[in-house]
Amino acid sequence: MTLKEHHYEPAFRSRRIELARASIVYIKTGSGRLFIDEHSYTVHAGSIVALKPGTTFIVHNHSALPLELLLLQYQSVQLASVTASRPLKATEADSSYPSASAAIATPVRSASAATLLEHLQKAWTNRSELGFIRLQSLFHELLLDVYSRSTTAQRNAMPSIQAMLTYLEENYAKPIAIHQLPEMAGMTASSFCRAFKKRTGMTPIRYLTQIRMIKAKELMSHEGMPLKDIAICVGYQDELYFSRVFKKVEGVPPSVYTKRREKKIAVISTFLLQDHLLALGILPVAAPSYPNYFRTATGFPSYLEDRLPGTAALNADRTITYSDVIPFAPDMIIKSVYQHSDADTDCSSEPNTIVLDHSTTWEQYLRRIAERVKKEAEAERIIRHLSKLEQEARRKLERVTQRGSWVIIRLIHQRCRLYGTQDHTLTELFYSRLGFQPDERIAHGMYQEDAYDRLIELDPENILVVWSEEDELNAFSARKGWQNLQAVRQNRVFIPDSKEWDPWGPIGREHMLRMMVKYFERR
Repeated sequence: MTLKEHHYEPAFRSRRIELARASIVYIKTGSGRLFIDEHSYTVHAGSIVALKPGTTFIVHNHSALPLELLLLQYQSVQLASVTASRPLKATEADSSYPSASAAIATPVRSASAATLLEHLQKAWTNRSELGFIRLQSLFHELLLDVYSRSTTAQRNAMPSIQAMLTYLEENYAKPIAIHQLPEMAGMTASSFCRAFKKRTGMTPIRYLTQIRMIKAKELMSHEGMPLKDIAICVGYQDELYFSRVFKKVEGVPPSVYTKRREKKIAVISTFLLQDHLLALGILPVAAPSYPNYFRTATGFPSYLEDRLPGTAALNADRTITYSDVIPFAPDMIIKSVYQHSDADTDCSSEPNTIVLDHSTTWEQYLRRIAERVKKEAEAERIIRHLSKLEQEARRKLERVTQRGSWVIIRLIHQRCRLYGTQDHTLTELFYSRLGFQPDERIAHGMYQEDAYDRLIELDPENILVVWSEEDELNAFSARKGWQNLQAVRQNRVFIPDSKEWDPWGPIGREHMLRMMVKYFERR
């Protein structure tokens, strides 16, 4: 470990330094700029940064006062794992301590670091065994301080960015000084731009432009509004400049766009509402996907994946927000209601957003969407087609549906979910439309969570297991009471590959009917 103090006069710029060891740089007095690899940071007295080996940095004192910094460099240490036959020991390693990837190349402010470094300098002169222990203790306290502050700064960056997204979305019609956003967010310009692009995939100015174009297209849908007024309403005082920006973003000038009514539609939902759009002949620009669930590259189910070329996959394993679809400049957003989520308010008031209330029938979703895209006749044709397919499936399944009563369960997160006979799209299809007979003792709607004991009590004749992973099935088959169920003893537990059974959309519903008939015909 080495600790050196460096002094830089006003206007001095150091040569590029490449660090051979893990290092901590602390600004003791003055202010200036640190160029770390390809990034530039403004630093002041109290700024501290941890750097990994191989990092390059330049110090530039652009102030009128001297700048002093402390450079602490240390040999990395890696702890070997503990085994029964080998004691714990420290070994030399090439990665920085705590680890190479843990080094944070973003300066943070720390008042406590000054005190720790002062004590560290004093302990440096004490070469006794006790002094060495004291030195190591202070060093680890310093590391803990630096890394904890850096981690906190990184965590705090995202809320700051979200606040700026909200600010842009609410103030797009006003003159906005983009260069002031980092200061408003409490971040350096370079840190802000990196965090902003990580969150949105865009620069702040491009994000603001996309918002303005979305709003402009909303206003263009109202006939008779002069282009000059539209430009002013979305933050442009110059009509010609607005037209140039619009053409650059949309590919056509405003005059052409108003005559072209092929809408760009994005979906914000937990449901795969792109299914309804595709059935109506509309390819969305962005739609929800489940990359942790479906076995496809995009996270779309396989029966939709080939139908969605060019559609951006929005990760619905987390809550999709209005900010996620802004980069695609949609003319319209189709949104279903999230349960207990602030995401329900972030774009629901926007005039180009269709908010779909929860329904247990897929037809209601389709009709509502079709009404807004003026395809009501096509929607009714689709509904008639699916009704015919359901009737055909019912006839083919009569041999199975007459085998006694049924219950439907899903095994998930070590719980047994017992579905009711109403208020759910799956059970409405299974019982009402396909003719399966529910166990008459089931009187609840939707489903009951953690209902394994209830399942054992019912001891049903037939069990349909849906949307369940193999490890969950194996775990439940070993639980007390499972093997004694009459459905298990008589081989009347039905476990189809239902991962892509989706009764909420016309294409998914048709796919599900085909797979269901194929499965039961084999049984």
